[in-house]
Amino acid sequence: MKAAAESDPIKNTLRSSEMFHELTEDELDSLLPLCSIDFYRTGTEMFCEGDQCRNLQTLKSGKVALETELALSRSSTERVTIDVLSAGSSFCWSALMEPHTLTSTGRCLEDTEIIAVDGSRLKALLDEDPQLGYKVANNLVKIVARRQHHTKQTMERTLSVIFHDLKAPLAAAESYNRLLLNGFVGELTEEQKNIVQRSSKRLSDLLNLIGNIIDFSRVDFGELRTEEVSLTEMIEDCIETMRPLAEEKGLQLDVEMPRQLPTVLGTAGRLKQVMTNLLSNAIKFTSSGGVTVRAKEDKGCLQVDVTDTGIGIPAEALPNVFDGFYAGLDMEKRGAGLGLSISKRIIASHGGRIWATSPCPGTGKGSRFTFILPKKSERGE
Repeated sequence: MKAAAESDPIKNTLRSSEMFHELTEDELDSLLPLCSIDFYRTGTEMFCEGDQCRNLQTLKSGKVALETELALSRSSTERVTIDVLSAGSSFCWSALMEPHTLTSTGRCLEDTEIIAVDGSRLKALLDEDPQLGYKVANNLVKIVARRQHHTKQTMERTLSVIFHDLKAPLAAAESYNRLLLNGFVGELTEEQKNIVQRSSKRLSDLLNLIGNIIDFSRVDFGELRTEEVSLTEMIEDCIETMRPLAEEKGLQLDVEMPRQLPTVLGTAGRLKQVMTNLLSNAIKFTSSGGVTVRAKEDKGCLQVDVTDTGIGIPAEALPNVFDGFYAGLDMEKRGAGLGLSISKRIIASHGGRIWATSPCPGTGKGSRFTFILPKKSERGE
């Protein structure tokens, strides 16, 4: 009788938990031998990110903050809270999955009671009872999906706040540089102007980098607001925007495409971002010759090529040019490498693909960036 009385609080918690709420009374009874109750004081770290996970846990009472280390740079990290769990929440599901490594740190915000379920014994039980295993696995997938979505939103908000706070002092410093260059505080010597201009360029690069990092965190495949987009108009707008930059370097900027291409379903601003980034890179890394944009309809898709006569991409770097923060071999010239990664995510979110070829076929020099997008009718919308 004593054992049965002691099991009631455990069973009641399991019955109302995220992980086990759809189980029958007999199925809940089969879990009781695997369970124990643990108590933690306010402020206690129950488990640490990176440690091995042995028990799946359900919160009986109290509150637990899930925290993770956010790398702000190679030498600086900050622990941030990604979720706060209350009674009924289930966590530490790494106990059921290889390599059983915890992906966050758990810290008690209040005095907390936990129902701990032995992970290895639970996994064996689920293997023995496929119906029970299906129910638990189905709940687990729902929990992981909700937690992932919430974590992503939290991280995006955290990054936005951090980098917004970084932008303000940088923008102020750049404005002071402009005052100096415009002579508002007296004339500068040529050497002084050169130093201030170089400083201003560095500040501008940092501001662009921060903007790219914020953008990188915001591109979400599932949340694009789509509309009919004229690829012809989008390309023409981007060409006109970038033409002064090409003319400043003495480069030709040509476009070859039909008078009117079929429309695509997408976000015009995001597609312009891709086009502008590809044109900007082509102009930046081309010192003579020019840049050509070609667009055509091909096998149910629309294909756009941006070709240049520039320095090209080393063979060893070509497979990695779309990776986040990859900048090839020359960091000084190539920047942080986020633009192409953002472009890849945008094109993927529109159901397309993007890739690079270097040197260009036929000319043996420069680079060609190609992306394809499905026509509106091909997406079945």
